[in-house]
Amino acid sequence: MTKETHVRNCSGSIAPVGSDKRYARELVSDTLSRSARPEVQLSLDAVGTPASDGHWVVVDLETTGLGVGAEITEIGAVRVQGGRLADEFSSLARPCAPIPPFITSLTGITPAMVADADPIGPVLERFLEWSGLEGEDAPVLVAHNASFDVGFLRRAARASGRPWPKVRVVDTLGLARLALPRPLVRNHKLGTIASYFGTATVPEHRALGDARATAEVLLGFVDLLASAGVTDVEDLLVLSDAAPSRRPATPSFVAELPSAPGVYHFVDVSGDALYVGSASSLRSRVGSYYTRAEKRPKVQRMVSLAAGVRSFPTASVLEARVRELRDIAALAPPYNSASRRQANQHWVVREADRAVVVPRVGLSDLPRALGPFGTRAHASRAASAIMRALSESEDAQAPSFIDEAVAASSLAVPEALTAVMTRLGAQGLFESAARARDELGAYMAGVERATMRPILAAPRIVWGARRDAGEPGWVMHVASYGRYINSVVVPPRTDPTAWIEVLTSTPVLEVDGLAAQAASWSESALICAQLSEPGTRLIAWESPLPWAAPMLSPLRDGRLRELLAHATAHPHERSRV
Repeated sequence: MTKETHVRNCSGSIAPVGSDKRYARELVSDTLSRSARPEVQLSLDAVGTPASDGHWVVVDLETTGLGVGAEITEIGAVRVQGGRLADEFSSLARPCAPIPPFITSLTGITPAMVADADPIGPVLERFLEWSGLEGEDAPVLVAHNASFDVGFLRRAARASGRPWPKVRVVDTLGLARLALPRPLVRNHKLGTIASYFGTATVPEHRALGDARATAEVLLGFVDLLASAGVTDVEDLLVLSDAAPSRRPATPSFVAELPSAPGVYHFVDVSGDALYVGSASSLRSRVGSYYTRAEKRPKVQRMVSLAAGVRSFPTASVLEARVRELRDIAALAPPYNSASRRQANQHWVVREADRAVVVPRVGLSDLPRALGPFGTRAHASRAASAIMRALSESEDAQAPSFIDEAVAASSLAVPEALTAVMTRLGAQGLFESAARARDELGAYMAGVERATMRPILAAPRIVWGARRDAGEPGWVMHVASYGRYINSVVVPPRTDPTAWIEVLTSTPVLEVDGLAAQAASWSESALICAQLSEPGTRLIAWESPLPWAAPMLSPLRDGRLRELLAHATAHPHERSRV
């Protein structure tokens, strides 16, 4: 089958003037200059092949899972020559083990579809014959997250008793991470990058379709990277593995940083912030980025690009954490993937007989609002948890049930949803049980966030804590409506009265009667966390709400705390990112 595909011109994305991320072009050029030759020695005929005329075989697999015991269920591939999609290969493969139901729901490949298919051995043989990867003039193999696909193909070849050819590989995931850093794109999943390039094929977790989309993405990168001097096939081979060939030596400025709490900015040659962080010891934390212990590829790329570090010492770790959040919000550093949308807030409240999601709540409504949540989807799952629990409680009156649920003063929601999960699991309805678990996890996250409501309602709070890192003395802080205002260091063996008077006379902020207006709820959560630590001393409490938890708070149950920890952890998903 022959197919001609056109991809929109995106070269302006990394042009030196037109880009909102100037460092992308510089990083591409720097990576090329640091590589004297490609990692694989090429034949003379292959050296200097224009990327636009390259011969590529783009492959995608569907499998029964992620681990080494998983098997290939489908191979899809596209041949690209002369900048066009020239030929295609597609075949199902019959695995030895059953296809898990969640894989079927993801890919649409059912056990019946592969029942009459050949096992992977003959399928792999046909693929290798079609692709020409074993020939002298073998094409370059391309995949999105190539280590995943090539790893499965290599294991399948070994299981079939045949050698896997020595192939050259370009990983479009590596190209995406290098040339399209966040926030230029929100992530590096195949679907996101395909959307960025405006591909004609939309990835849908089927091998041939995803291979077509990856091929179009490859052509997009050939066009995009040309403005950064990437002209040859060999350049793309280098760029797809863009981690520095050696770890940068620790710069001399690290030794000059103070061993004190503070905020640090990694900056590029233009002085723009690449990454913002905070630490209890600036010298130790910044120095750790240049050690062998730092193995995160994203961080390694950032460090290799950084021209220097700005440091801002603070009186305490709390002040450093707060400034970190504010600097990320103000500067939007491209390598800070977290804390980028701190201003977002959503709450769950009762309207008539329903639990609904609203974007704002007044200070007077805080006791009857669950949250805040960072996304509407998260809040909606919590609201669904309440309504599902209400439907399970035959004698419950909706208004009072929902009021107690959003006030986090009842165990009714977790008890009802735990029973639902048990019942659905016993019936083998595992996907439905998982949805109930996710709803309960969202509700529990809202219950935990609700502990900061007294802080959000307080015109002024003054408290003290021991200095960090064993330093003598105390640090006293003041906050207003959840916003950190100021702090003072009280020397040891000194009467703190004068400093207390200064902080207690600090003017309160104007918030127009709305909650979480003075600061992001992430900042208020930092204050809440320190107030909850042993050893913290409350000095002045001016909140209309008590610093206390309801007797029947769901947080009293250790099992529910474990669920909360699970719900807030990052899931391990298939690594097509």
